[in-house]
Amino acid sequence: MTKPKETLEDAILAFTLGETDDALKTLKKLSLEIPESVDVWRALAEVLLSLGEVVDAENACRKAIQLDPKDLTSMVSLARILVNKGDKDGAEEASAKARILGWKEELAQKNDEE
Repeated sequence: MTKPKETLEDAILAFTLGETDDALKTLKKLSLEIPESVDVWRALAEVLLSLGEVVDAENACRKAIQLDPKDLTSMVSLARILVNKGDKDGAEEASAKARILGWKEELAQKNDEE
């Protein structure tokens, strides 16, 4: 039996190889099986965005952020999605939050190194 993490990696690989429909099907299934996975929701958002399904991509990305509000990658993805949606104000807000999260990560890394 394949583990969810391996299935997620397979879906990401399929998307990278241009097998978008397979990736989408797998990620939708995973979102039901492991709805608490930020990685699944983030990957699903990227696949949906690539298909031009901006509203669904935004919803998936917001689910990832709901699960982990401090996830820098999800916040950057949300900004990109909102740009594609034409929501300039929302994109600017998400970009600002992403910058703050990036700074916090940078400071945390510097503190870990000291």
